[in-house]
Amino acid sequence: MSSDMDLRLKSLLAAPERSADDAFAERIHRAVLAEQRMQAAARIAWTRFAAEMAAAASVICAFLLLARLTPLPDSGNFIPLFSPAAAGLLVLALWVGVSSRPSEARL
Repeated sequence: MSSDMDLRLKSLLAAPERSADDAFAERIHRAVLAEQRMQAAARIAWTRFAAEMAAAASVICAFLLLARLTPLPDSGNFIPLFSPAAAGLLVLALWVGVSSRPSEARL
């Protein structure tokens, strides 16, 4: 009798059979792919940021060394050609030239 009751309870309490939710599985799959792409993009961005900060630090150190090695000019109103200020202006001009993108051609 106990076995019959167990089988009956099992049939009454069993979850109904249903098919897999393919739409939900596809949404989760797309969310996982998006998260992986975001992590890859963040890793690339942090790597680029670190490289740019290292480059900026090396340029700043170079200018500090140049400033300590060169004597103080008594130039008045112009920037001496071989001074840290001239080198800084040259690097700034080159940076602006390289970083500016040409405007897209309009049809």
